[in-house]
Amino acid sequence: MYFLGEFGFEAVIRETYEELGIDVNKNEITCIGSSISSQVKGDIKNNHFNEYYIVNKDVDIKSLKLQEDEVQDVLWIDKADITSKVKNNYDGITDKEGCWEFLLKYYEWLNKK
Repeated sequence: MYFLGEFGFEAVIRETYEELGIDVNKNEITCIGSSISSQVKGDIKNNHFNEYYIVNKDVDIKSLKLQEDEVQDVLWIDKADITSKVKNNYDGITDKEGCWEFLLKYYEWLNKK
């Protein structure tokens, strides 16, 4: 969630700390894409501007402090496994396609370096 006047990377820093207890600084964040989407529920239409970020930071999963009303559990999925799940019709992950397609493009870009 963004606050009025907040940049996307600021929301990443705030939400990552609030929900996982991880301190992130802006030098550890890479924006990998953005998109526009709409959602209609009855008479209400919500238009969204979505931004997708990667945080490059070594984290010990055992040190996480989960915000219980926002996060139930976390798990580690390596690059090969997440790529396979995306290519296999989002097997076991959310089907919000935009974020995963940007992640695959980011992985492709990393491989070209």
